[in-house]
Amino acid sequence: MKNKKALTLLFISNGISGFAQGISMLSIPWYFTQQNQSSLFIAFFGAVTLGSLFWGLYAGALVDGFNRKDVFLGTNFIEGLIILSVASLGFKEGVLPGALIMLVFTITFFGYHIHYPNLYAFAQEITDPKDYTKVTSYIEIVGQSTSIGAAALGALLLEGVDTVQTIPFLNLEIPIHIERWELHEIFLMDGLTYIISFIMILFITHKPSRDITHLEEGDLKEKLKSGYDYLVNNKLVSLFGICSYSIFIVTLVEIFSLRPLYISHHLQEGGDILGLSELLYASGSLVSGIIINTLLSRMPIPRSIVILTFLTALAFFVCSFTQNVIVFLGISMITGFTNAGSRIFRVSYLFNLIPNELTGRVNSMFNVINTVFRMIFIIAFIFPFFSKGSNVVYAYLILGLFTLIAGIVLIFLYKRILRLTERISEVGTLSH
Repeated sequence: MKNKKALTLLFISNGISGFAQGISMLSIPWYFTQQNQSSLFIAFFGAVTLGSLFWGLYAGALVDGFNRKDVFLGTNFIEGLIILSVASLGFKEGVLPGALIMLVFTITFFGYHIHYPNLYAFAQEITDPKDYTKVTSYIEIVGQSTSIGAAALGALLLEGVDTVQTIPFLNLEIPIHIERWELHEIFLMDGLTYIISFIMILFITHKPSRDITHLEEGDLKEKLKSGYDYLVNNKLVSLFGICSYSIFIVTLVEIFSLRPLYISHHLQEGGDILGLSELLYASGSLVSGIIINTLLSRMPIPRSIVILTFLTALAFFVCSFTQNVIVFLGISMITGFTNAGSRIFRVSYLFNLIPNELTGRVNSMFNVINTVFRMIFIIAFIFPFFSKGSNVVYAYLILGLFTLIAGIVLIFLYKRILRLTERISEVGTLSH
């Protein structure tokens, strides 16, 4: 595999910053849930998602318009500086106002919209086509390994630990005491990891796997139009991309908008179950990164995505009809598996479809489309009805139906997508 050193540094720096990001993004929704402000947070999340519509388009142009290593350096520096500033104010005042907590969430959420398109575009740029699935699997493995650590530590930091563990056979008791961390302490750790990631990226040297010119001339409007024109001229790619994103859409809405509410109101459990569900979700994603290519590699990628889509729909239906904590935790692991698996297949498949010089913008177009769907769900779930008692299960039912419909559409498109796959194998990526 080419550029092994560059890919290794890229994976490690991504994992380091993702570790603390995971704890922050776990703690913020839980904080507002514990303050009985879940509806406020869902409304805020909806506003941030709306803002990401416009930012996502611009981010795609940045990914295609600048050196991708420089994009990593710039985003890590800016995000780290802002989050460290918020953390320092928290240490000074002893408490953080809700507006600054929301600022950290916004910066991190907006950061995702440029970080991941840039990460995948950079990986595509320095990787041979035969290694696309392998590299996307590695990205998933590294990312989810750090997410497991983040979820495990986050569960401890959100609630704290004060217990005594007995070692079997030795009859030895060991007291364990971990103080609950304040948000500004979590943000300090988060900000520092951005700086560490920035330093690691400085040492990345690479050579593109083939001749690539992604510094397209023209203003922002013209650059965005190139991505739009590609999707208009390749409608089957557009439909496949939209439907294959359905798992990502519903899991993102569930994690940030519904999961804290489901655990607190429906299951009537605490932050330890939230942290454990995140841990199992990340574990499912990690398992997916390790075995998904082997497990489903003998069948075409579109068929694998169809299977994962229906499995996700089933998982959401089960959540809507059960109040069992163990079942919910098992479902968390399943959705982690299906979301990561579909992402690995979708990204590697789109790598072959989309020219690298358009990757950032085309992916940003897909992000805008799936953001619109997320906005619709978030706005719907703001209504107080879903915050009362166990009514959150109806939200899970709605998301399950949406995923089911996406799977049905993929089945109808299946033969045409396979023919497109055969065409790609003969001529390479589709032109624009």
